[in-house]
Amino acid sequence: MSEISKEEWNKLFASHWNFAGARQDGHIAMFPEELPARLIKMFSFVGETVFDPFMGSGTTALAARNLNRNSIGYEINKDFRQYYEQKVISNSIFSHNTYNIREDADSYNINGLIDNLPYFFRDPLKMNNKVDVKTLQFGSKIDRSSGKREELYSVKHVLSPNLLELSSGLIVKLLGVEPNPAKAEQATIYLQNKTKGHKVYMRFDEVKYDSQNQLLCYLYLENRTFLNAHILKEKLAIADTSIPYKYRNKFINY
Repeated sequence: MSEISKEEWNKLFASHWNFAGARQDGHIAMFPEELPARLIKMFSFVGETVFDPFMGSGTTALAARNLNRNSIGYEINKDFRQYYEQKVISNSIFSHNTYNIREDADSYNINGLIDNLPYFFRDPLKMNNKVDVKTLQFGSKIDRSSGKREELYSVKHVLSPNLLELSSGLIVKLLGVEPNPAKAEQATIYLQNKTKGHKVYMRFDEVKYDSQNQLLCYLYLENRTFLNAHILKEKLAIADTSIPYKYRNKFINY
């Protein structure tokens, strides 16, 4: 009665499962019956007992019943009783099933029992402070420069063909770019149009400041458009040859 076919075995013991989810209706951790049903088929036999220490709405008990297993479930929230009574008992099509719901939360002193345990764990971490989940990062990510996610800004003013004021108030100079006096106004308008309505981010070279202590950067639109290179390609500015930097030869060729 517990036998499964070779095809079902391959599906159950595959490294990835795909099936529909469950609507979060009344209970905040609903999952589809398919999830416990697969595990029950994999790791138990007909007639054995499945134990669920966090019964919730009773989905595991439902799956166990439908697969001819017995089940025991614990749930400390009395409000959930209506869900598993309706799901498991009221909708039962098996006349031979028997059910027993026991409320014994008041029959013992839980705090007293805990105090009498041979040992208990005291968590040294304080959990009083709320955690901003947006600041948490998990897994691996690729960053081709500094290992940090780029911080985005908007451009507040284009001061010249190579000077821009960002939304933070910071004034940055486009590294490797020098104004062409004959095309200064055209270059300024070009940068205004390029950056209007877009976010930008900075990357840096070994040389970070010029002789006037002006911050030097490579400036990119959020879609990775390289503004330093583009203004040179458009022949609206000239390459700076006074200092060494990564793209010096490339900029000169532009």
